[in-house]
Amino acid sequence: MHYVMADLHGEYDRYRRMLVRTGFSAADTLYILGDVVDRGGVGGVDILLDVMKRGNVVMLLGNHEAMCLKAIDQPGNERAVNHWRRNGGQVTYDNLFRLSAEKRERVLDFLRTRPDHLDLELDGRRFHLVHGFPADNTYDRIWLRPGPEAVSPFPDGRTVVAGHTPVCELWGYDDEEMERYLRGLPDGQLRIFHGKGYIDLDCACGYGIPQRRLACLRLEDMAEFYE
Repeated sequence: MHYVMADLHGEYDRYRRMLVRTGFSAADTLYILGDVVDRGGVGGVDILLDVMKRGNVVMLLGNHEAMCLKAIDQPGNERAVNHWRRNGGQVTYDNLFRLSAEKRERVLDFLRTRPDHLDLELDGRRFHLVHGFPADNTYDRIWLRPGPEAVSPFPDGRTVVAGHTPVCELWGYDDEEMERYLRGLPDGQLRIFHGKGYIDLDCACGYGIPQRRLACLRLEDMAEFYE
């Protein structure tokens, strides 16, 4: 089976529980659409280390991994360093520099080699996996934030599976509207968004709201799992 997660943002315990919930095994493949690190969770580096030792987990580049690499590879670039820290990067920085220099460099090299998109075909159905949204350059692929009316740009019918934008932020609500939206959730928690050939998996994992959770989608039958 083929599973997809996105935007774990350091919530290592949820990630581990999700592997159990889905029954993930050596015969399966997991795709993680970036943003493993930063924000509210403290276990982003632990997730990276776990992913690196598994032969059946494919991780794509997210904007938070890109911010991390830019800040660390350009330590004199104060703007890049501050941008990363403002977006929750300090915990990732601290945990990376608790590793030995050799181990830290292995993690950074792993991030440097992450693809920014991937196409799959399963049982005749086509998928385009990407962190933000399809585009013709890496920056837009990891930073674009489509709204709820977004349509897959692919004439061959590929379904876009992405993360990056928490599903509660797709509509651009102001604070008052967001409060009403979150209070009115049918089961009190966020769910995967299904649009017109566009699926958003980011259920605000790593954010400080009680409605957050980690989402996972099984591509063969579109089954949804939550932790």
